[in-house]
Amino acid sequence: MEDDILILGGGAAGLMAAIAAKRAAPGARVTILEAGDRVGKKILSTGNGRCNLTNLRAQAGDYAPAPVGAVLGQFPPERVLAAFAQMGLCFREEEDGRVYPASDAASSVLDALRLTCAHLGVRERTGFLAVRARRGREGFTLEAEGGARAQGARLLLATGGKAGSRVSGYDVAGQLGHSVTRLLPGLAPLKTDGAGLKGLNGVRCRCAASLVQGGRTLLREEGEVLFKDYGLSGIAVFQLSRALARAAGPCEVALDLLPDKTPAQAGEWLRARAKLLAWREADAFLLGMMHKNLAANLLRACGIGAVRVEAIPQDALDRLAQRMKDWRHRVTGAQGFPNAQVTVGGVPLAETEALASKRCPGLYLAGEVLDVDGPCGGYNLQWAWASGACAGAAAARSLAGKGAGA
Repeated sequence: MEDDILILGGGAAGLMAAIAAKRAAPGARVTILEAGDRVGKKILSTGNGRCNLTNLRAQAGDYAPAPVGAVLGQFPPERVLAAFAQMGLCFREEEDGRVYPASDAASSVLDALRLTCAHLGVRERTGFLAVRARRGREGFTLEAEGGARAQGARLLLATGGKAGSRVSGYDVAGQLGHSVTRLLPGLAPLKTDGAGLKGLNGVRCRCAASLVQGGRTLLREEGEVLFKDYGLSGIAVFQLSRALARAAGPCEVALDLLPDKTPAQAGEWLRARAKLLAWREADAFLLGMMHKNLAANLLRACGIGAVRVEAIPQDALDRLAQRMKDWRHRVTGAQGFPNAQVTVGGVPLAETEALASKRCPGLYLAGEVLDVDGPCGGYNLQWAWASGACAGAAAARSLAGKGAGA
């Protein structure tokens, strides 16, 4: 066979898998097959170009839907950082456990990975868009668009998800006997019916956002919400999109613009503010606490017109308090994969054992091609590094047994 280990996909999981494989078996012939013109391109766009390497708070319970404790236990955030430190990368912790490279540039992370791969002797083949895969007695044969071929004793799928990936690792996994769950965009903006959003495109606010279905709150997040013509965006909304992907039936997003107050306290606070600012015109009542366009939208929705604050009726203040505490938006879906950060769905983790396929001996899977996803903030890169490292090392160790079935 030409190679000992073929790694299909040169993203975060694939690069880490290659490094782990070469360190576990220095003499192994390891080749990364990448569909694009260079490896690691998606890494450059993570964290708004800064690359949120990992999150020190990441735990197995943060991921859905499968238990990932065995993988994260082998390669927790601290070990990820130790691995990058060994590659010469400096980094720092910021708020909420997020870790970024000291350079504030994602290119530093990719440089560390590529230089380490080159030093260890990992080969790269770019422009390899795999369309067919088969397993024979001596290993795996991959055929690319255009007719190029690659052969290896072991195959590791690390193609990423549908969000930003050219090659479908799901198709390859299916050709090799695996099932694939329904694929949906995750960590994506949400589309709403548009009611009540007039004049708010581009307006931001910090609040609590809840995904509600039939009176039951599926998930609540606090953070920034960005209003768009099509609906809602921002980190808090991205988090809700993961729960939406797994929800059965229609949902609403409930915005709480005063998350530190109970409904009763919100009403009392507005009444006190009305007394304090009785001399103002009503259109200036909420100025100083939120964007003027958002203030105008709320006042208009509650029927508060061109009067002085002292003349605002009590029932209108009550409606305003209720709307600020529970502003509902009917969700019509998530924005598509081009706007998503991750894929919800994939190859079930239950079809692997220690990331080795139970259905196709010699096949290993890592990263987003598996049905595992986490929240914003470095969690999904943590999964990519951890699963890539564990799968790469396992594939290398298996070479001692020879043959694709070992």
